[in-house]
Amino acid sequence: MNNNNNSENTAAIHCVILAGGKARRFDGRDKGLIEANNSRLIDHVLNIIKPQVSSIMISANRNLEKYKQLGYPVLTDNNDAYDGPLAGILAALEHINDGLLAVIPCDMPDIPKDIISQLQQQMLSEKADICCVSDNNNLQPLLSIMNKQVQKALKEFLQADKHKVQDWFNQQNMTTLNLDNNNPLFNINNMKDLKKFETRNHE
Repeated sequence: MNNNNNSENTAAIHCVILAGGKARRFDGRDKGLIEANNSRLIDHVLNIIKPQVSSIMISANRNLEKYKQLGYPVLTDNNDAYDGPLAGILAALEHINDGLLAVIPCDMPDIPKDIISQLQQQMLSEKADICCVSDNNNLQPLLSIMNKQVQKALKEFLQADKHKVQDWFNQQNMTTLNLDNNNPLFNINNMKDLKKFETRNHE
């Protein structure tokens, strides 16, 4: 993405979009397939991410055929336990052969159009293995980029029956990217958030 000689700076950047949650606050509806402004949430995310990465995968545990119709590999957690987003990240790390993995949740439909390069440059400048977004001092570990080499640590964490996302990230060589507090990230967690997103994008 730029002319830095660091090998990580020219490595392929793969992306996994996390769409495997149970979406309890949406009455169990598949969040990635919920429509907002005539497009599904995952379509909004794809439109922003596609120009920024080398390849895309989708982590999902239901409606697999609908996600496959988007034309990208669809990865499952390989079990029925809904082990959470860390299982989806591990599946993506196991799927790629090299390079970096960007992690994007399907419920952030208007992330910055250069978020991947921002995360990558911050990770490189701090010589970290992972870079997560920090938004108004709130860590957003599911909006991040990481080296494939963290795969072993993540697999061991899950094998120990641990699942808390922030616990695992905090154990890694991690840095954070602090976004402009005047333009905070917008998560769509419920119908109220969905209506707010639709309204502000029609203004």
